[in-house]
Amino acid sequence: MFVFFQRMKLLYTISTLFLITVAMATEAYSQQITIVDQDTGEPVENVALFNQDRTISTLTDRFGKADIGEFGSSDSIYLQHPSFEPAGFTRHELVYGPGRIGLPKRTIMMEEFVVSALKGEHKRSEIPSMVDIIEPGGLSYSAYQTGADILLETGNITVQKSQGGGGSPVLRGFEANKILLVVDGIRMNNAIYRSGHLHNAITIDNNILEKVEVLYGPSGIIYGSDALGGVIHYYTRNPVPGTVMAQVYSQFSTANRGKVMHANLNYGRGKVANISSLTISDYGDIRSGRNRKDEYADWGLLKHYVSQVGGIDSTLANPAAHVQKNTGYTQYDVLSKTVYRPSKTLDLTLNLQLSTSSEVDRFDQLNDKNGANMKYAEWFYGPQTRFLGSVQGVSRDDNPLYTNMTATLAFQKIAEDRITRKFRSADRLFQEEDVNVYSANFDFLKLLDQGHRLNYGLEYVMNSVLSTARYEDITGGPDREAMSRYPGGGSQTHSMSVYGNIKTSLGEHSVFNAGLRYQYGLLRSEFDNQNLPVEDISINNGALTGSASLIYNPENTWRYSLVLATGFRNPNVDDYGKVRAKGDFISIPNHDLHPEYSYNAEVRTSKFFPGVATFSGSFFFTYLTNAIIRTPYTFNGSDTMFYDGDYYDIVANSNASLATINGISLNLDSDLEGGISFRGSLNFVKGRDITNDVPLGHIPPVFGQIMLGYEKGKFKSTGSCYYNGRKYWTDLSPTGEDNEDEALEGKGYPSWYTINLRSVYRISERFELQFAIENLFDRFYKTFASGVAAPGRNFIFSFRAHLRHSE
Repeated sequence: MFVFFQRMKLLYTISTLFLITVAMATEAYSQQITIVDQDTGEPVENVALFNQDRTISTLTDRFGKADIGEFGSSDSIYLQHPSFEPAGFTRHELVYGPGRIGLPKRTIMMEEFVVSALKGEHKRSEIPSMVDIIEPGGLSYSAYQTGADILLETGNITVQKSQGGGGSPVLRGFEANKILLVVDGIRMNNAIYRSGHLHNAITIDNNILEKVEVLYGPSGIIYGSDALGGVIHYYTRNPVPGTVMAQVYSQFSTANRGKVMHANLNYGRGKVANISSLTISDYGDIRSGRNRKDEYADWGLLKHYVSQVGGIDSTLANPAAHVQKNTGYTQYDVLSKTVYRPSKTLDLTLNLQLSTSSEVDRFDQLNDKNGANMKYAEWFYGPQTRFLGSVQGVSRDDNPLYTNMTATLAFQKIAEDRITRKFRSADRLFQEEDVNVYSANFDFLKLLDQGHRLNYGLEYVMNSVLSTARYEDITGGPDREAMSRYPGGGSQTHSMSVYGNIKTSLGEHSVFNAGLRYQYGLLRSEFDNQNLPVEDISINNGALTGSASLIYNPENTWRYSLVLATGFRNPNVDDYGKVRAKGDFISIPNHDLHPEYSYNAEVRTSKFFPGVATFSGSFFFTYLTNAIIRTPYTFNGSDTMFYDGDYYDIVANSNASLATINGISLNLDSDLEGGISFRGSLNFVKGRDITNDVPLGHIPPVFGQIMLGYEKGKFKSTGSCYYNGRKYWTDLSPTGEDNEDEALEGKGYPSWYTINLRSVYRISERFELQFAIENLFDRFYKTFASGVAAPGRNFIFSFRAHLRHSE
């Protein structure tokens, strides 16, 4: 594997040098021009080009291209787009110029288009729920290192971490398998997504993203199961035809000695275009902040760790307790996306993605003690691998059935291995999970008369889970059988669904949306004589969900919306078939599980101050029924079980709870003249298990961000403050989701804030330097429910270069 990536790295270096030679030796002459964002170099769609009397006009396509052959030789050609400053050129300047025109962003804030919300392009003003968009400029400007951390850019998401190679986003009090991850229209959630903390978002390479859209609140109509808290939709870059482009990015960060190297190559000729990328990320151990409050005492310090001395596990003193040993890891990400356009109405895309890692140590387990010694000598994830291959066809052939159709066939293979060994035990436990996911999606859009719009579609998803386990004797003895994490005889899940959603205008000032989705799921597992309460489990569940919303715009500067929606989540293999020990408890299977349902309401208002700022506020309420939680359980008349060398109290998942979640999100965005910008957010969420009258897990404390930016010419700088309130000990969930053993004993998770600075200087159109300081005052803190402390003062240096040549 290492040799392969070394060869890929050499290939990209040679390709880049070749492109430089080609660009220096070639002049562009074409009747076709490309319009791009001046800051990011990305193509801009729907730019209007017209002559002075508007007798000739055209629009740029999705690749930013437009043909100006119809314009007269003496014409002046004007460029206009609501999000960019207008521009004008003579036809001669465009024909004999570089063929690539950069437009600067407008300083006033305009409506952008979103794609994920209703699986088609919609104005943001027509989306009733709260939506965050991280656009190309925000992605390239940020200093975040992973696909999970990039979500902090929104200011409305918290990210939990159990180890260095982790990142579990939390949306409105929902986490893990209760939020839906999507990449390029393909759902990532699979049959073993768990309910605790889930770190699969880091398998997304944020260096090759086009944008990220976050839709808050239940989205079950369009996306089906799991979208209780919302949808995080990652879009990777599309290849640009008629263009040869290479980009290189490198980053170094001091707090974890992190090194990132990224290169991508776009090659487009005729009807075919391809973009390929490689990212190598190498992170060392995380150094936490040294500025600690007196009340913290030794909280969060790693004073001891395990290493072998003379072949014997030994507990050693850590000479630098603020350095969190066993938090470093390495990750490799590869992408290749090819688009073939046989006609103006049809696009075919082949999308291949691979993410794999080194071993990733589970830091929050390795710092647990058992008396004077550490509990574990080893606890790590094996190489975490995600492969995705998909074929997608987009048809824009308007006919009685649809205006646009998108068909996607996808295959995913996920490997997740857990390897553990108790202190001074010779038995190393291997638990290995392989998941194959097959999916087919058919999404249709039909534009009807009088502005009505109909979205409808079909989806089929099948998961196949193979789970094995064994004990390996590190002294050289024979391997022994062990109890697998999931049913040893294999598991299969099938999901079939159909949905429809209609949007219509109710007069000049109102937009109404309504939709329904029906999903039917079949789940079956064989336990293969694992000495458990059941030999096999078969569950069949159907679920019907609906939503309705109304948007009211009484005038151009005010907007109100009301959303009523239901959401659901079918139980998966992790819910009903898992065997897992954590803390003092062991979870065992339970065959009697039903879908979780949520009933939701959201009231949202926005005030738009033209050329100054936009203020928005959302109040949301969720009533959760049939909530799946861990409850005490007995097996063979006993409430304890011997497993992996210890006795544990038995628990099992069951539909045992009703719960409520409510909260408010406030956001202010401002872009002022003179290059000054301001952003602020505040989020407050409350949740309670009303059946057991205890706090609900995954509910973060009050949090948000404040950002002040300045941009002039080639220079851009931003100062920011991220803040979290205190999560009191009495507000932690008693069922363990909030990791109370990682909190400050008796006090919970203390409040914190960080001051951060970042700047970018564009040396030229091709080269860019970035510098950032995170956690300027070197504060020690843990994000809510995290087992690993956040990095201390962190200096980040980045370099970005790109070379482009268009036909």
